[in-house]
Amino acid sequence: MKTVSIALVLVAACGGSGGLSCPNDLPQGCPSPAPSYRTQVAAVIANRCVSCHGPGGQEAALPFTSYQQVFNSRSVILNQVYHCVMPPAGNPAPDSQQRALLLGWLVCGAPDN
Repeated sequence: MKTVSIALVLVAACGGSGGLSCPNDLPQGCPSPAPSYRTQVAAVIANRCVSCHGPGGQEAALPFTSYQQVFNSRSVILNQVYHCVMPPAGNPAPDSQQRALLLGWLVCGAPDN
């Protein structure tokens, strides 16, 4: 429960686009079972984030190519994805299932599972 309340405070503090096209879909708690980083979440990050947050990308200074890098940026990722700030316009956004996996995993505390 502590992780969820921290995540909700972080999201509330961030602001964001507030646009009608951005869903209000932050999980109220950690899904059971928690999404798996290794078998589910890593693929979403690789497909939706690493083109910018990887070698040669416009955000290569903030890489997401390892679990530790993603874990260290988990609060920023949660806020940016939840408020539909990332990925930026013109880049493919995660579909609803990918978004649910990523947000659920982050609300669970971003476990290395």
